[in-house]
Amino acid sequence: MKKILVAIDYSENSRNALHYAFEIARLAGAGLTLIHAFYPVMSPPAAHSATDVIQALEEGKGRALLEFADQNRKALHMESGEPGRFDAVPVNVIAKMGGSYEKILETIERHNIDLVVMGMQGGEAVSQALLGSTTISVMQKSRVPVLAVPEGIPFNQFATIVFAVNLSKLSARADLRFLSNFVGAFKANLQVLHLYRNEAQQTTFDTTQPLQHLTEQFKDIPYTINFGLHADVAHGIQRFIRTEKADLLVLVPQKHTTLERLMDKSVTGRITAHPLVALLALPSDTLQPKETNLESMVTQEQL
Repeated sequence: MKKILVAIDYSENSRNALHYAFEIARLAGAGLTLIHAFYPVMSPPAAHSATDVIQALEEGKGRALLEFADQNRKALHMESGEPGRFDAVPVNVIAKMGGSYEKILETIERHNIDLVVMGMQGGEAVSQALLGSTTISVMQKSRVPVLAVPEGIPFNQFATIVFAVNLSKLSARADLRFLSNFVGAFKANLQVLHLYRNEAQQTTFDTTQPLQHLTEQFKDIPYTINFGLHADVAHGIQRFIRTEKADLLVLVPQKHTTLERLMDKSVTGRITAHPLVALLALPSDTLQPKETNLESMVTQEQL
């Protein structure tokens, strides 16, 4: 992990997200790129070129963003009691006119970002579905992991990490290297959680192959497998987090329609509505990666 993107809107929540990003970057030896997306308060004067005005606005916003990063780096040094704790973390800034969602996804691709860090505000499922949640939307579309930092929850060393996963969706081609490296970097205690919704699932699901895949994926880190029975998966995950006193929850969000969100069927949406800890969302195809064109051709030839 070399490049971490941090979404900044100058709220206290984004300051907190920046703290998380600095801590991760320091440990991973990564650099930070801060992005601020904005819309102008008014249209440019008719006598001026719109392109020139936009460029001037972006440059000015960029300078303000760099100053914001420097001020927060100094503040974090004072809070930690270690004057040079984050001095080795390089910081770049990007200020772009436009919507946050679009500019974040655009920057991920253009700058080869490895991890996105964003603030996360709670809200009921209906509110998230109707008004839209930038963080959840980025989680569902991003090709890289997204760390969502809840409002009012300060950074705490990731000592215990819970990976809540539906093992029935874990294919032989699943790629969990990012999570394995992340857990290893923090020397964390990884708790893998699989919840059955009912007894029928519990009695019919064969865990042999999924557990073998986990062994292969997590061969370099210690981990514990936990099984439970809970009709309400989101509630069951939250309860497990409390029991284990976890510092971070890891999920693989699945794509849901607006109607499904309104009907409260999104586990990720329900958890982000009332977050207890930071949430690391792995890309939606982590468990079942799509075939590349070459792999598809090889498969067809074999058939």
